[in-house]
Amino acid sequence: MLKDSVYSVVGNKCPQCHQSDVFKSNAVFNLKTFDKMNESCSCCGMKYEKEPGYFYGAMYVSYALVVGWFVLTFIIDSFIVKSQTWQYLTFFVSTIIVMMPLTFRTSRLIWLNLFVKYDPSKTIYHHSIKQ
Repeated sequence: MLKDSVYSVVGNKCPQCHQSDVFKSNAVFNLKTFDKMNESCSCCGMKYEKEPGYFYGAMYVSYALVVGWFVLTFIIDSFIVKSQTWQYLTFFVSTIIVMMPLTFRTSRLIWLNLFVKYDPSKTIYHHSIKQ
């Protein structure tokens, strides 16, 4: 379901159980730790990188996010702001650079959620009820 995937992406949560964090730190703009991922979920045990090169596909998601940002900013600039070309390009390139850690993490989380669906039976709460 879409709301499950959105929750996982926005909250940095395991796409399968929504319990533990995918990335080791929630500090998106800490340049030393923004790209550090846990190997697997501490709750359900799901391995995040299924095979070597698994996250190469996330580059396509990242590309789509940047293209979406370009289209949005271009439309706003063309119809509202109407800045000169060099000003727009300076703004666009600088925002892409500043937002790179967020784009990196978001694209990996979206990629994971494309292939792994939320399973409520994998949550801690479910296991504690069974025992």
